[in-house]
Amino acid sequence: MTALLRAVPDLLSAALLYAVWIEPQRYGIEAFRAASLALMLEFFVIHAGGFMAVTVTDPSATPGRRTLRLAGWSVGYLAFISLFALGFQAWWMVGAFAWFCFSKLQAIWTVAPPTERDRWHAIVSWALSVAVFLGAIGITLENEVPLLGVTEALRDAAGFTGDGVWEREPHRAIAGGVLYFAIMGLSRPFLAWGFVARPVTRP
Repeated sequence: MTALLRAVPDLLSAALLYAVWIEPQRYGIEAFRAASLALMLEFFVIHAGGFMAVTVTDPSATPGRRTLRLAGWSVGYLAFISLFALGFQAWWMVGAFAWFCFSKLQAIWTVAPPTERDRWHAIVSWALSVAVFLGAIGITLENEVPLLGVTEALRDAAGFTGDGVWEREPHRAIAGGVLYFAIMGLSRPFLAWGFVARPVTRP
């Protein structure tokens, strides 16, 4: 049951993005902008996750040291994201970044002292997130993606006037986010089961 619960945050993120993709007018321009930028924000979460996977699950670290390392990485990246939030005048980025980080950490965090198996769980989870992130971007850029509720008028109202693909076609960015978070959410229980400690059988 605990392994299944680890899927909830990522699947919830996928569901929220999908809801905005279907009916962006219902949730408003700011929600649409947030959904369109979610995958870009996840890039920084993955970047932070690489460091956290190695340092926070260090088997030789005490619980206090693990917590301090986690706090240090979190404060540093939150300060960095705050600069983006200031530039975009979108403070929701700070809360979204914290939520995405929580989604990653709750899937690999262990209350008990971490073992080498726990560290490998964290590292494999991070490596998978990189692969799925790149795959989601590639699939949604190279293939037809339905507009659903996204219109040109909505895109212009959100201020997406640049030449980038995600600004010209923000529905692709949202679709990539839905695909990424759905795959990561579905993979969480299998990763947890795969790295659970097995009892030692004695002959």
